Amino acid sequence: MSDGPVRITGPLLAVLNALLDADDHELHGWAIMKATGKGGPTVYKILERLAESKWVTSRWEDDANTEPGKPRRRYYKLTPHGATSARALIAARQPKPVSTARTRLAFGWCEA
Repeated sequence: MSDGPVRITGPLLAVLNALLDADDHELHGWAIMKATGKGGPTVYKILERLAESKWVTSRWEDDANTEPGKPRRRYYKLTPHGATSARALIAARQPKPVSTARTRLAFGWCEA
């Protein structure tokens, strides 16, 4: 599945937006869950699909950086191909803006 995720869903777009908003920095799963408002199973399934598609890379936190009593975090980052593809996918899925003229007519006024 190297061309990209097969199913395009709202949660997928939310995860892609969170990763794009990270501005080329790594995010751990919990940060992505907080940014998207989506639960762990949803987010991690999407990240797994994105990794299979080569849209994201991931790495485990170094043991030396792990806080005592807490598990290591896994960090995710869009690949260059993934970032380009994510931007294109999001742009294609955004609602098209209503033309100004049509909006003016809907409210019963227009410019002469």
